[in-house]
Amino acid sequence: MDILKPVSPKMFDVQWETTLKCNLDCSYCGDGHNNKTNHPEWQDCLTTADFIIEYTSRILDTKPIEQQYAGINIQGGESFFQPGILNVFQHLHYRIKDSGKNINVSTITNGVVGNNLWNTMMKYIDYYTVTFHAETESKQVKIFKHNVMGLKANKKQFQVNIMMHPKYWEKCVAMVEWCKKSKVPYHLREIDHHWLDFRFNYNAEQVKYLRGESPTKLNKKLLSIITRGFDLGDKRACCGGAKLCSDGCTVDKVENRFAGWHCSVDKHFLYVQQHSKMVYTNKDCKMNWDGGIGPIGTLNNTKEILDRLGTTGTIICKKKTCWCGICAPKARTKQLYDSL
Repeated sequence: MDILKPVSPKMFDVQWETTLKCNLDCSYCGDGHNNKTNHPEWQDCLTTADFIIEYTSRILDTKPIEQQYAGINIQGGESFFQPGILNVFQHLHYRIKDSGKNINVSTITNGVVGNNLWNTMMKYIDYYTVTFHAETESKQVKIFKHNVMGLKANKKQFQVNIMMHPKYWEKCVAMVEWCKKSKVPYHLREIDHHWLDFRFNYNAEQVKYLRGESPTKLNKKLLSIITRGFDLGDKRACCGGAKLCSDGCTVDKVENRFAGWHCSVDKHFLYVQQHSKMVYTNKDCKMNWDGGIGPIGTLNNTKEILDRLGTTGTIICKKKTCWCGICAPKARTKQLYDSL
């Protein structure tokens, strides 16, 4: 494989982590939540929203007219759990309207949200990714299902992401069957984890369910005895299930080795942490414009970030594997990258 890109042109994707606090406490959620911290003040989020709109507008102005569309995804933690979050969505709604740009608003939520807030927020959200976590209690699952069906009844665009937990497998499969029966769109998510964390490795039967075939390589079978299961991190799919194009062929998953590749991740992503005030190109890779891994700036120096837009070179990946960002067009060499 020398070139990877999404089958359909990728929109510019802003990932805005408005809070780290969550009403759940999933064991596999690493840096995605911290329930010991405080919620950021919602008033500060309004200034951040202004920066995001300006940054996104400038990015869109560099793209062909048919690709001038973007999405701002508000996430956490659990953003619906943040006091004053309705004010943030409302402010963002009107700032987008004033910009005249083709920008939609989405959210990643666990769906365990009170009925009144859930219904009120529908006015300001275009697309929902409702993630099912199998470690939830039965009463929380009931709320989850009720809210998902509310989205369907209101003809909202959404997808259920099912985090396939190897230790709660039957509960996950039951949610798959519920989605099928209820005729709601769903996507199976393999749990990302460090390769030395064996808790989320899958057995052979689970691998077959997720990948359509059982592991056959002897070395992987032997390794699975030591690691108490199979680590599926060797291949990666788009988080949202989008089809990928590898050297001209349509695929669901690709070999996850991109160190040294030339990547357009900064042309397709922006990641903002409200709690730390750090601004990155992408949530997982965090490759910056200076050839390293780290932020491109902070919410205290947004003017400097905006001034650097369009003046930086191509990002060359220094990470061993790619998680979020797999769908950003990339190539093994600069020459191939320039042909994209």
